[in-house]
Amino acid sequence: MFESLSRSWEFSKMSYGLLFRRKRLILFPVISSLAAALVLASFVLPLWQAGVLAEWSQFMDAEAANTTSPMMYVTAFCFYFCNYFVIVFFNTGLVACVLKIMNGEEATVSYGLSFAMKRLPQIFGWALFSAVIGVLLKVVENSHKKAGALIASVLGSAWTALAYFVVPVIVTDGVGPVEAFKRSVKTLKSTWGTALVGNFSMGLFSFLLMLPVLLVLFVLFGLAVAAESAAATVAVVLLAIPVFMLLAATTTAAGTVFRTYLYAYATGRTIPENLDTTRFDNAFRRRG
Repeated sequence: MFESLSRSWEFSKMSYGLLFRRKRLILFPVISSLAAALVLASFVLPLWQAGVLAEWSQFMDAEAANTTSPMMYVTAFCFYFCNYFVIVFFNTGLVACVLKIMNGEEATVSYGLSFAMKRLPQIFGWALFSAVIGVLLKVVENSHKKAGALIASVLGSAWTALAYFVVPVIVTDGVGPVEAFKRSVKTLKSTWGTALVGNFSMGLFSFLLMLPVLLVLFVLFGLAVAAESAAATVAVVLLAIPVFMLLAATTTAAGTVFRTYLYAYATGRTIPENLDTTRFDNAFRRRG
């Protein structure tokens, strides 16, 4: 157990190290988050004007079990599709940049965005495929108030794990959604065995990086409240919002870099010469 955590800790440091050397890569999750917020607003506002926002919110939160309204499922499908499209588009750009950097070249944000544009058909296909799965999981979730939610949660977790390498596959191979999913599953089965070792330490590493910032903000907020200064309290809150957004973007970007490193090694692609591959050899457990 200790050895496994030690290796995954090294993977986390390696991922954050690349990100800190190429800070511009953080722009991908930042832009993605802003685009996702616009997608949400584009659904919330019309639904609010139509007077069905509360019903839709309950439906999306699985509070309205046994819902049979076709319009709710159609709206959910459209929302899933738009949201997945935005996320996959910018993740594709980020992965393309990371792979280029791993090949010893420099990669700009514009390069990543232009590469994602070249993969629009594959991104569209995967977003469509994912939206269908999302609606099917929603059907299961709403089929029974308790059991349905549990089953949908298990199936959703399995789906997320099996699709772990889909974006790197889209970037490197440019295949359709079904083939991308198959290759993602194949990579997991042939190289990782039963676990994604490094993911456990990414959360811990991210938390340790955030902790000093969180402590500073907490102290500042406490001082503002103690001083009974409304202006200072508002200022701290306004400061915390972009700080949290930046921390979240950094964590998201680091996770994508981590995934790209693992996929590159698992598929025999070029990796940095100074990288200790023995750590990968130990982490990737092949089934006999």
